Amino acid sequence: MPIQGKGGNKMKKMKKMLAAILTGGMVLALAACGSGGGESKEEKESDIKIGFVVSDMSDAFFAHLVQELQDYSDEIGVTFTVTEAPEISDKITGIENFVEAKCDTIICHVTDSDALKDAALGAEDAGVHFISYDSDIEGTSGFIGVDNMKYGYEIGKNAADWIKENFEESEEVKVGVCNYPDYPFLVTREEGILKALEELAPNAKVVVSAKAGYTPEGVDVGDAWVQSNPDLNVVVGINDAGVLGVYETFNAAGIDGDKLGMFGGDAVDDALTALKAGGTFRGTVSTEMLPNAHQFIDMAVELAENGKVAERELYFPMKTVTVDTVDEFMAE
Repeated sequence: MPIQGKGGNKMKKMKKMLAAILTGGMVLALAACGSGGGESKEEKESDIKIGFVVSDMSDAFFAHLVQELQDYSDEIGVTFTVTEAPEISDKITGIENFVEAKCDTIICHVTDSDALKDAALGAEDAGVHFISYDSDIEGTSGFIGVDNMKYGYEIGKNAADWIKENFEESEEVKVGVCNYPDYPFLVTREEGILKALEELAPNAKVVVSAKAGYTPEGVDVGDAWVQSNPDLNVVVGINDAGVLGVYETFNAAGIDGDKLGMFGGDAVDDALTALKAGGTFRGTVSTEMLPNAHQFIDMAVELAENGKVAERELYFPMKTVTVDTVDEFMAE
C-alpha cells in the first residue's frame, strides 16, 4: 500500500491529471496498448507497449508511482498504459484486456498471488511477459518490490527505537496497530512490525488493532480509539495513510505529548509534513521505490526486447525517516 513524494500541491495536481488519464478504464487500455496510444511510429522511439494494473489511484503512493512511470516511459519512448483495478476481479479483467491488446509486458500490483496466478500464467502462455509487483507469482517473468517482512520489521524497529529512548524497560508501552488483513502481503508486513516490537521493545504491548490502510479508515479507527484507548503510547501501521488518519483524530481530540508516537511506512507527502511539524507523528520508512521507479520500466523493456532478464527479482532498498532526518531526506 502504499507512497513517497515531496510537495503536497504537486501531488494534488498529479492526482487530478491521473484521474483524467484513467477515465474510460479498460477502453483506454485496449486502445492504447493496441495502437500505441494514437501516436505514429515516427513519434515513438520504440514499439514496445507496457500495461500497468494498479490497485487504487486514490492512494497517494500509487498516484505518484504511476506519474513517475509515465514520465520515464515518455522519456525513453515506450507506450505506457494504466488501468485501475481495486478488486481481484478487476485485476483479472485488466490482465486479460492487456493480453488482448497485445501489450509486450504487463506489470501488475499483485495483492493475492494465489488468486491472480491463473491470469498471470495465462498472460505468459499468450506470449505476454508478466511482472509481479509487491507479491511474487511463481512462473512469471519477473518480480519487483520490497521484502514485506523486512519492510514491516523496519517500521517496527523505528517505533521500537523511539520506545527505548522514551520509556524505561519496566514501563508498559501500550500499542495500537493499523493493519490490512485483506491483502496477504500486508499481513506479512504486519508480522514484521510485530516481530520487531517483540524483539527490540519487549515492554511494548499491543492492546488494540484495526484495519486501516487508507486515511479515511484511519480517521474512523482514530475516532474509536479516542473513546476506547486514549492512553495509547504508540500507533504503528503497515503504511502512512492509515496512521495519518489516527494522527488526525488524536490531534483534533487534543491527545498528544511526549509519551505518544506514531509510525508508518511509504514516506508520503503528508507524513513528511507531519514529521516536519514536530508533533506525535515521529517516523516513516521509505522504500526508495519512487526515486528508482524507472526500474519497473527497464525490466519491462528488457523482457520485451530479450525475452528474459538478467535478474528476475528486484528488491528496493529501504530508508528510515525520522524527525531528525526528514529535512535531509526531502533535500535528496
